[in-house]
Amino acid sequence: MVNRSNVISGGASDQHVVEGYRFKVISEFDNHTGEKKHTQTPDEENANISLNDEKPVEENQAIASTQAVMETQIPTFQPSFVEDLLKKTDEMSSNIIKLQMQIESQENEFNNRLNSELENAKEKFTKEGYEKAKEEFQKELSDFKDKYLKSIAKLDNACENLENFIEKNEKELADTAIDIAKEVILKELELNSSKIAYALAKDLIGELKGASAIELKVNAEDYEYLKEQFDQNAHIKISLDDAISKGSVVIISDAGNIESNLNSRLTKIKKMVNNE
Repeated sequence: MVNRSNVISGGASDQHVVEGYRFKVISEFDNHTGEKKHTQTPDEENANISLNDEKPVEENQAIASTQAVMETQIPTFQPSFVEDLLKKTDEMSSNIIKLQMQIESQENEFNNRLNSELENAKEKFTKEGYEKAKEEFQKELSDFKDKYLKSIAKLDNACENLENFIEKNEKELADTAIDIAKEVILKELELNSSKIAYALAKDLIGELKGASAIELKVNAEDYEYLKEQFDQNAHIKISLDDAISKGSVVIISDAGNIESNLNSRLTKIKKMVNNE
């Protein structure tokens, strides 16, 4: 059974008045008003009269019982209780506002911390990326430097080998070069010995600027060409000498004698190269 307590103290109960409620008792016979009326017998009429006499007593008992129940169920609030309730409500509202402000403050703090962490992470990863790129660049530069130094070493080694080869084969190379030049000159003499003799004669005459009388001795095959070239020079005489090879010239003058023989020149050059 549910325990009920009265919110009104016993000392203040005299100050509270609860008016009685009047309940209308509705007979179930009222619902059948529109139905067909029943003809009562004398016994039934006596029974109804007895019931009607008992109804006021029952109604009074029901009203008293209802008033007692209402006294126990209907609470009456004291002013202090209402004030306490309002005070509690204000405190709860204030606490809610404070809690909301605290949540907003924590949210701002969280956002600031998040932004700070993001900036730190960005700076950290940027620095790490820079250091990593720098390390990779240094490694590539070191590898390139090693390859470059190795290439330089190989090149120096090749130059040294070439110098050793030239030093060992210098004489043979000089002799070979002179022999090749001699072959080229001999071939050129077969084709243009007169022109070669004329070129040599001009160079030698240029060295004898103080000579007043010059005699050029040349091979028979070169004679006509040189005589024609120096025909205008009265102080120059052209003579034949079979002992002189084609393309060679011997000059006799009052300033000195000069011989220009290609074969002898090549032999002289060969001796100079071989330090003989």
